[in-house]
Amino acid sequence: MKTIFKSTLILGFVAVFAACSTTNTATTPTVSRGDVSGKWTVTSVDMQGFPAGTSAGRVFDIANAQDFQGSTWDLKGGGTGTISLTNGTVQPIYWSINKTTAMPTFQFKKLMDGQRPKDVETGYSIEFGDVSNNSVVFKTPVMTSGQTAYINLTLAKQ
Repeated sequence: MKTIFKSTLILGFVAVFAACSTTNTATTPTVSRGDVSGKWTVTSVDMQGFPAGTSAGRVFDIANAQDFQGSTWDLKGGGTGTISLTNGTVQPIYWSINKTTAMPTFQFKKLMDGQRPKDVETGYSIEFGDVSNNSVVFKTPVMTSGQTAYINLTLAKQ
């Protein structure tokens, strides 16, 4: 009887310890169209993992990375939107959230005057960093010197 009691007591401690321990598993951010819809301003542009002396070149074939500082991203709920740079450049886009990959991504296609999204075959895919009600981080992967670096755009909701 003592053996059964001791075994039960030991199993109980193990169960409590296992239930209280934390795990270090990465969580996939849950992002929906509603989380991203709205008017946003880029508050910071951060170059992460770029070797010294390396530049990112033109981002999204629109402008240099630092030119996105202060830009406005107007993302309508139906998928239309614009990226407006402080230098006056305005780029119409069609955007969506791709949830079919391991990590959800923000995707967009640049639209020219009168062009329909279905007629555009190429676009851009951006990883999500932190996402909250008032801010979002877009992590744009760039291959440089055989490794992936990121242009991180932090956007604040207006």
